[in-house]
Amino acid sequence: MAPGRILVVDDERLFREMYRDTLVRHGYEVATASSAQEALATLAADRTDLLLTDVRMPGMDGIGLCAEALRRDPALEAVAVTAAGDLDTAVRAMQAGAGDFLVKPVQEERLVQAAARALARARLRREHGRLLDENLEFVRSQSLLQQSLAILSTLDLELLQDQLLQVLASATDAQGGALWVADDRGQLTLRAYRGLVDRSALPVRLELRDAERGLLADGQPRRGDAFELPLRADDELVGLCLLTDRARGRFGEEERAAAAAVGRFAAIALRNARRHQALERVGLKDRETSAYNLAYFVDYAGKEFYKARRYGRSFSLAVLTVDGAERLRREGGREAWRAATRGLVAAVGRAVRDADILARMADTEYYVLLPETDHFGARMFARRAADEVRKEPSLRAPSERAAPLLSLGVATFPRDGEDFDELVHHARLRQEEQRRSLARRLPLDGLSRTAFWELCDLLLADGQPLADATSARRPADAELFGAALREAARELGRDPRARGLLYLGSGDRAAVAALVQALPAPGGNARSGDGAPRVVLLGPQPPAPGHPLVAVVPAVGERRFETHQFLIFLSEQSAYALLQDSEGRAFHTADGPLVDALASRLQALHDLEPA
Repeated sequence: MAPGRILVVDDERLFREMYRDTLVRHGYEVATASSAQEALATLAADRTDLLLTDVRMPGMDGIGLCAEALRRDPALEAVAVTAAGDLDTAVRAMQAGAGDFLVKPVQEERLVQAAARALARARLRREHGRLLDENLEFVRSQSLLQQSLAILSTLDLELLQDQLLQVLASATDAQGGALWVADDRGQLTLRAYRGLVDRSALPVRLELRDAERGLLADGQPRRGDAFELPLRADDELVGLCLLTDRARGRFGEEERAAAAAVGRFAAIALRNARRHQALERVGLKDRETSAYNLAYFVDYAGKEFYKARRYGRSFSLAVLTVDGAERLRREGGREAWRAATRGLVAAVGRAVRDADILARMADTEYYVLLPETDHFGARMFARRAADEVRKEPSLRAPSERAAPLLSLGVATFPRDGEDFDELVHHARLRQEEQRRSLARRLPLDGLSRTAFWELCDLLLADGQPLADATSARRPADAELFGAALREAARELGRDPRARGLLYLGSGDRAAVAALVQALPAPGGNARSGDGAPRVVLLGPQPPAPGHPLVAVVPAVGERRFETHQFLIFLSEQSAYALLQDSEGRAFHTADGPLVDALASRLQALHDLEPA
């Protein structure tokens, strides 16, 4: 006979001990209780297979006890003991969940038979429950396996990142999550997030050493239950996932184990997708120039639009056109032209990052997609690309008349448009701006990269024609200088998220005081770190402003500051420069390419960071 644990409940000691002794003789383990309250405490403390209870008891009776005990443990069996002839009570006991009833006085044989039947039903019910749990666990494991295999079969890296985070959240019941993926430079970059996470608290990039220490080591990105899952393939850290806020309770070992199981597949899938992306790029390059072809560029741009819209990111498009190509073909020949196009791609390729995509659209036109790049960053890319093109030996034409010129315009999503055609349109408008720029007509190629003061003299000289509505010469005016300075400072403060640079070369303490007064107050909109607007004061002994947005750069021994005064302003929205000298001459311009030429030479002269 299979053993079973029985709880006998009766307020009369005689019956309790009689039932107990009888059942113990037949091999059962028996506990007793004198009231419903004592019985419920016993049931909570120890597993019980059968509840044998008298119906009539003080306080909670046997019917109430059966109902409460079965509510707590549906697998429990119950047998009620009633007085002779009390059929109505027996029916109510059965309705409360009792599987059988006995009538006092209870015969030994009837008691043992009822116990055996009830325990057999209890074993069947518990076995059925166990099998059902195992079956559900099997189904859950199969579901996780199927989802993990689906992850392995996904080679599209952008699709995989979202899919991976969704599967991990489903496996752990997490309501929030974020995923960082390793790039070619060994940094972990935020690629996807979902649900209950604070986007502003998630670092965009993580050094590998920081990831090894853990996101939660120095304070969680959000409050609440959370854990990290490193994704490793052959001991290489390929990603890091943060899961937060379990829907039911807190994360336990079961959820962590499920996440780890999916994570093993996920790490391999991420590594495979990165390798596939690298191979795909090699196979989709133009044979002549090694730039990507149009099909790959369009596919990649579509994914960038999707990411930017979903995660509220920016990206930029640069359009490069080789002007004077036909003249170079005629005078230099086909081989010179082919060498020039290869040199152009090589030069621009030195300016792009690993994530940027350079594609050939036509013989003389190229597009560059710059992921996660705002308009200010796109301008910096245009400057780097122009510098590399200037240095490229293969782009030196057989004659000065045949020298090709590079026209480069940039546009940013969503600032300049929310579809591809709009971005191309705005980029081409800025190409035209560059072609019309005074910088294109001045002999800048003869000036070195550090020839800032020479360029200032060139612009202040009366002999140089302007013929441009964006630039003008005029008498020096201290009031104009102060007004321009205050307006530039106010623009820096209008949007603390927008990047900008203001260079001020002046020893005038009143001008510096007006500048500081127009800037956002410390602790308000002023911010530090990447993306914060900055003001740089230059001069032999520039006054210390005591403002967190202002940096002081002494230029010891530079006597030009005694005779010249300048401000150069570059932001995502505008560009402006104002130059004045002691001879009473002034030059001001809103010509973007020309202002950038001034800024780049000033930065090169004083070894200043460009952004």
